[in-house]
Amino acid sequence: MIFWIAVIGLLALALAILLLPLMRTVHGQQTDQRQQQNIQIAREKKQLLEAQLAEGEIDQSTYDSAYIDLQTSLALELRRGEADNEKSRGKWMAMVVLLAIPAASVLLYLVFGEYRVIENPQLVRAALQQQAAAAPQMSVEEMGEAIKQRLQENPEDAEAWFMLGRTMMARQKFDQAVTAFQRSNDLLADEPGILFALADALAMQNNGNLLGEPEALLHRGLELAPRFPNGLWLAGMAAEQRRDYQAAHRYWTQLLPLIADNAESTREIQDLIAMLEERDPELTTSVTNGSGPRIRLQVDISPELKAKAGPDTIVFVYAKAMQGPPMPLAVRKLKLGDLPVTLTLSDDDAMMPSMKLSSFDQVIVGARVSSSGNPVAQSGDFYTEVEAVDSSQPPAQIDLTIDQIK
Repeated sequence: MIFWIAVIGLLALALAILLLPLMRTVHGQQTDQRQQQNIQIAREKKQLLEAQLAEGEIDQSTYDSAYIDLQTSLALELRRGEADNEKSRGKWMAMVVLLAIPAASVLLYLVFGEYRVIENPQLVRAALQQQAAAAPQMSVEEMGEAIKQRLQENPEDAEAWFMLGRTMMARQKFDQAVTAFQRSNDLLADEPGILFALADALAMQNNGNLLGEPEALLHRGLELAPRFPNGLWLAGMAAEQRRDYQAAHRYWTQLLPLIADNAESTREIQDLIAMLEERDPELTTSVTNGSGPRIRLQVDISPELKAKAGPDTIVFVYAKAMQGPPMPLAVRKLKLGDLPVTLTLSDDDAMMPSMKLSSFDQVIVGARVSSSGNPVAQSGDFYTEVEAVDSSQPPAQIDLTIDQIK
C-alpha cells in the first residue's frame, strides 16, 4: 500500500511539471528571421546525428528517437511564430499527457517490474542471496527479527524458514534452528541443502553427536546430491564418530577436489585425512586402490603470462581423451592466484559418471587460463597441454607450465 501511495504521488508531481508549461499562454510575435534560425539549427542537429550514426557512436534506434524529437521540437518552435497570442499547447495535449504518462508508467512496470517474482521463484532466490550478501550490515539479532516479521506475513516461505534456521545456528539457539529447518524441509520436500542443515542442527542440539537421525538425514541428502560439499564433510564426521575410518576417509577424499578453490578448508580436510591415516596406516592403500587412476600434476604459469592476468582469473586443469569426445574426463577449477599448485586428477573429478578418467587409456592433460571464466576454450586463452598420458600407469608427477596463447 505504501508503495502505491508513493507511485501515485510521484506521478502527480511528474504531471504537474509537464502540464504547467502546456497550459501557459505564450505571448509575443515570432519573426521570420527567428523561424529561419530555428530551421538552420535543426538542420545542423540533423547533420550531427547523421555523422554520429555513420561513425557508429549511436545506433539506428537512438538516431530515430533523436530525429523524431528534433522534428517535434522544430514544429513546436515554428508554431509559436504563427500568431502573437497563441496557446502553445492545447487542452487536447494536456489530456494526452494526463492519460498517457500514468498509463505508460503502469504498463512499463507490469512488463519490467519486480512483481514478476510471483511468477518466477528464481527471482525470490536471487533477492534472498542479495539479502544474505548484505547481512554483515545488520546484526544477527536484527536479521532474525526481520526474517520473523517476513514469516508473519507469509508463513509458507520455505526460503525464509531456512534463513531463520541459519540465523538461529549463528546465535547458537539450536532448538529454534531445528524447528526452522524442519519447517523448511516440510515445505520443500527433501531439498539436499536443507537436509544437511537440519542434520547439523540436530547434532549441535545433541552436543555434536551426528549418529542416529542426523546421519540418516545425511545419507538421504547424499543420495540426492552425492557431490554436495557440506554433506560429504558431515558424513565423514559421522563415520569418524562411528569409528568407521575407511568410510570417513572415502567421504573426505571425495570432498577435497570440490573445495580446491578454498585453501583454508582444503588444509582442514587434509589434516582430518592425515589424522585417519595415522590411526590406520593401511587406509591410504586400501582406499587409493579402489579409486581408479590418479594423475598427479604440478601446475604453474610463466611469469610473462602471469603478469597479464589478475589473481582471480579462472584456471581450468583437466584431462581429456586422446581419441574420443572433447568434453573433459576430469576437471578442477582454480584461480590464477593459487598457482603454483600440486593436485591430483581422478575419477572423483569427473563431470559425468559415464565419462571418467578410467574409461580411456590415453589422455591429454592440460591447464588453461580463461579470462572470460568460460569452460569452453576461446581465442586469447593461456594454456599448456601434455599428450599421450597413460591413465592407468601415469608418471609420478607431470609438470604443467602455462606458456602458450590460443
